[in-house]
Amino acid sequence: MTVARVMVPVLTLMNANGSVDEGACSAYAERAGATWLDLFLVSGTIGGGESSTPTVRRRVLELWAARVPKDRLLACVWAPDDLAHAADCGVRPIVVLRDLADAAAMHSVLAELPADAFVYSHPNYTPTTFTPAVAETARRAGMQPAGGKICKVSLDDVRDLRAATGDGFQLYDGRCRHVAESVRAGAALMCDERGVPCHLVCAQAEADAPTEHRSTGDDGLAVVVDLPIAPVIDLSTRRRIA
Repeated sequence: MTVARVMVPVLTLMNANGSVDEGACSAYAERAGATWLDLFLVSGTIGGGESSTPTVRRRVLELWAARVPKDRLLACVWAPDDLAHAADCGVRPIVVLRDLADAAAMHSVLAELPADAFVYSHPNYTPTTFTPAVAETARRAGMQPAGGKICKVSLDDVRDLRAATGDGFQLYDGRCRHVAESVRAGAALMCDERGVPCHLVCAQAEADAPTEHRSTGDDGLAVVVDLPIAPVIDLSTRRRIA
């Protein structure tokens, strides 16, 4: 698997009748795949995954997996069927932690995850989140996930999570308000929940970013949220407009 440096949530482009706009999604995926960005999160919150159906999520994942190398994709898992869909497509799952009452429930979920799975931890979805204490227990028990997008955490939390998980865990801080500090604290790189990265890959842009914006794998900071790429998506409707 590629060790991702920049994770970008992508949109789900829909027709006015509520069906997947397969032509727009396909063109969007092809354009995204031609950029320098490392990893694309399919059917996440920005992609409307929470409110879409398993059938829609499956079809969108199929479209992306046919056009972008699978090791550059993460399939957001909102329901059990999504996990099977990700396996069918050969895409790494990122499992949303939902409605976990306590640490024991969390550990039960972690114990059942595929070895390459990521987790998506957000207090909006579960009262028990992926904390440093949970992470340390999971690591000692041999059930630590491969990585995770961990939301609503402080810089101290990022440092503690990095210490608890070790260097092999791909840690993504779900906030984008303190990018450099988060990377120094141990995060791999940022995910932007405000929609900015969607503009980076919605694109009328050259495939190669300027040298100073590329992710080389050696940079202390490689995320960019201000490339000169014209958006072609109406974010309110998730439909192509140009």
